[in-house]
Amino acid sequence: MNTHFNLKNILEIKDKYIIIDTNVLSDSSSDPEFYQTIYGILKNNPILIDPIVKLEFLRGAYIEKTYREKSAFLKIEIFNPMVDHQDIYKKVYDSAFNIARIYSHNKKSNIPLGDILITARQEVQNSDNYYFLTEDREDFTALLFDRVAIISFERFNKDGQDYLQHLQLLKFNHKKFKKCLDNLPQ
Repeated sequence: MNTHFNLKNILEIKDKYIIIDTNVLSDSSSDPEFYQTIYGILKNNPILIDPIVKLEFLRGAYIEKTYREKSAFLKIEIFNPMVDHQDIYKKVYDSAFNIARIYSHNKKSNIPLGDILITARQEVQNSDNYYFLTEDREDFTALLFDRVAIISFERFNKDGQDYLQHLQLLKFNHKKFKKCLDNLPQ
């Protein structure tokens, strides 16, 4: 699979945690070549699964066999679950209200609840060691994130037509968050 990315950007985040979005996880589980390629690129980074992403990934698996297969996929040694306990989620929920207000104020009131909670988790993390990998360019924008790298894949659809798939590696920007929060009407 042909890929295009700036190796320097990837090397600059060596040993940093990469939290993957549901779309990356889904593509990883359904396409072995994609799986090998993306995790080969990120081989020097621990890969984390947010509990909200896990829920999104498993929610459509109503057939028992599919649910078991997806659950087994999440247990592959490359994936590490993020710490999940009540104290974290109290902070996440508090942050989610502010993020929802910021998005609404910036005419983005249709952001899915899961993506608001994932963004809130990024805000609560408050560490320079965490990055977020997603294909979603609409719900995870430069409003609250800095784009660190773009990884492009040359892919083919079922009809054999080629297309480019772009993943963005993002870093939550706490200064942007504070500025957006300060700019909300009183």
